[in-house]
Amino acid sequence: MDNEIAELKRRVTILEQYREKDKSELHQLDKSLQVFINEMKNISDDLKTVVSNFKEAVTRATNATQKDLNVLKEQYDNLEKKFSALDYKVEQETVVADAEKWKKIVSYVGTAVAGGIVAFILAKIGIK
Repeated sequence: MDNEIAELKRRVTILEQYREKDKSELHQLDKSLQVFINEMKNISDDLKTVVSNFKEAVTRATNATQKDLNVLKEQYDNLEKKFSALDYKVEQETVVADAEKWKKIVSYVGTAVAGGIVAFILAKIGIK
């Protein structure tokens, strides 16, 4: 019976050692888990900051692009007006001017022909 008690004490002692070892490991795991949770919170906060900064950067870039686009539209409109004015001027100096020259030539030729006919008729009538 003494042997049985000694064996039971030895087994209880071993179980208590395992229990203490388990408690120690559990405590270490708890501390590691707490550190992990804190790191995850920090990462989450950093990620929120990065997302916020990214959104702000995209907004600024979009606004800048919109301003540039508006400036380009204004420049395009101005160039379109200048092109229309230049096109009108070129048309006036070429097509209209050529038409005026043609009208003058036809008028001179018509006048010369009419004068020739009148001179011919007058010459036939006897008026010189």
